[in-house]
Amino acid sequence: MNIKFLFFFLTISLSVFAQKREQRIDKEFPTPIAFPYDYFGQYSGNLRISNNTGVLANVPTEFSISKSEKEGEFDYSLVFIEGKKKKVNLYKIFTIDQEQGFYAIKSGDGLEFTATLIDNTLFSTYEINDNIISSILEFTNSGKVRLQIILSTKVKNKKTKNLKEDQAKYANVKQIQKAVLNKIAF
Repeated sequence: MNIKFLFFFLTISLSVFAQKREQRIDKEFPTPIAFPYDYFGQYSGNLRISNNTGVLANVPTEFSISKSEKEGEFDYSLVFIEGKKKKVNLYKIFTIDQEQGFYAIKSGDGLEFTATLIDNTLFSTYEINDNIISSILEFTNSGKVRLQIILSTKVKNKKTKNLKEDQAKYANVKQIQKAVLNKIAF
């Protein structure tokens, strides 16, 4: 009888622990996908730019996302503030397949690339000249957007020229930009 009681007690304890853990995770990372509707608004924070020698700069940054006039299209902007100057980067997000999490992004200066939404995080990787840029926009339930941009340079040398198609090619990470942006307006 004591073994049955002990087994019952352990089962209940583990069940309660698992429920508490799920609730804690769901508070920060929402389970139902509501991208981008639940995240409309303006966000603000500092972008830290670093390389292998250390921190290069801290740049005040603003991010906003809103619905466009067209169905399945959204506007977002990244604004970098340097002194009294604002560098505004405008983007449009187009829904390709919301259930699969596929989106297309077009910048105001004509750059186009795709993005994939996984666990309320928008991932995109694209190449410009010999640079590979990866951007990650993570949306949380706590009113924050975490931004990370990774800039890598493709490596060119005699060894990579002779690689077969199925062999790995590589790039060196040159710079990382990170920001935690807090919601300031809806």
